[in-house]
Amino acid sequence: MVRQLFSAHVLAPVLCILFLHACKPPSEKVTQPFGAEDLRAANRELLEVAMVDAFNPPIASRVYVYPHLAHYLTLRAFHPDSLLDLVPVLNGLDSLPSIDRSDAHDELSALLAFCHTARIVVFSEHRMEELAERFRSKARQAGMPASTLDASERVAKNMTAAVKAWLLRDNYVETRTMDRHMAKGGPGSWSETPPDYTPALEPNWDKVRPLFLEDAALYVVHPMLPYSAEQGSPFHSMVREMYDASLALNDSTRHIALYWDDNPNISTHRGHLVTQEHRISPPGHWLNIVSQVSRQQGSNTFRTTEAYTLSAIAMFDGLISCWHEKFRTDVVRPITYINELIDPEWSSLIQTPPFPEYPSGHSVVSAAAATVLDHLYGGNLAFTDSTEVIFGLGVRDFPSFHEAAWEVSMSRFYGGIHYMPSIQEGNMQGKAIGTRLINSLEP
Repeated sequence: MVRQLFSAHVLAPVLCILFLHACKPPSEKVTQPFGAEDLRAANRELLEVAMVDAFNPPIASRVYVYPHLAHYLTLRAFHPDSLLDLVPVLNGLDSLPSIDRSDAHDELSALLAFCHTARIVVFSEHRMEELAERFRSKARQAGMPASTLDASERVAKNMTAAVKAWLLRDNYVETRTMDRHMAKGGPGSWSETPPDYTPALEPNWDKVRPLFLEDAALYVVHPMLPYSAEQGSPFHSMVREMYDASLALNDSTRHIALYWDDNPNISTHRGHLVTQEHRISPPGHWLNIVSQVSRQQGSNTFRTTEAYTLSAIAMFDGLISCWHEKFRTDVVRPITYINELIDPEWSSLIQTPPFPEYPSGHSVVSAAAATVLDHLYGGNLAFTDSTEVIFGLGVRDFPSFHEAAWEVSMSRFYGGIHYMPSIQEGNMQGKAIGTRLINSLEP
């Protein structure tokens, strides 16, 4: 009896421990180690690569848009009810192949598709492969099975192949060998500007296939004032307005001009030495705003990829449309007119970019992105932009996206590189293109 009691006394706690262990829920396998912040990290890496690779604004817009499209299209393949179908509105993309998603992870597949597609359009391919490996490593650390990793890689590569076949038909490669723009040299037409006197940048950009616009010439700008060198003429008065404003800059207007400069290739001349400083481009600045706003609003991955992708599409087509008008109208830059007819010693606060003046490209890009973001997040969303902190220019607060876009437009006037009609027209053009994209997505 004593022996039996002793056995029961020993076995009781053992049985209790076994029972509790059996009732304890199994260690939960992490099935969703990724989220919107990973997409923001991917976007940030792409922005930095574009700066290092020194892409000009039109090319940068292409570098940005296709990786984000690959992410969006891949995620939608898993969640067709959570994201709009973009295929019907994208030029030249009639359909996507049927992709076997079995055992694949949705967000990992989309992030890998982003990285693989980015490798196609950048020079620094190794950085995008390193980013992909960081995502794979994160998945392994979260306990993702090797079979799921392999399946996700398969999905990403299949989507990348489809996107690659489509993007390589956009006529970009063909524009690399087209004729360069020759300055006409006539009164009122564009000519190379100091300090570098660089030939016109991307004169054939309107030959690149737009993503949703039917034609680069779809938006028709209002005519620029007729050229005149005569004092008191409307054209001369327009130039004089900008010239006088440049001489009356205060700390606020000067800061606005510098904050939104967004010149990806600033040259500095010191005697015979020329140095280049690489900064974020106008489309990149707005994609960084998307990062900040989506984080501020706690956007999930669906809303975040939507904001990136639609903004990138609007800016890409906006630049194609804008470049068409720039080279069609071929308007002289302020620095050329002022040095010849008003003040031979004058120089613009920010460096004049090497292409015709009308309309303002940064105005188009900004208003197009602002229109998309206004649609997604609301017209009165206040936000803080810290994009330029790394360049020592601090942060700026805005009551809305369109207020920010209009400040961008005015920055080109303050900076001395655009006339007032150019920034007004560019802002209207960007709004029209952003609105057209939104309307094309409505059922």
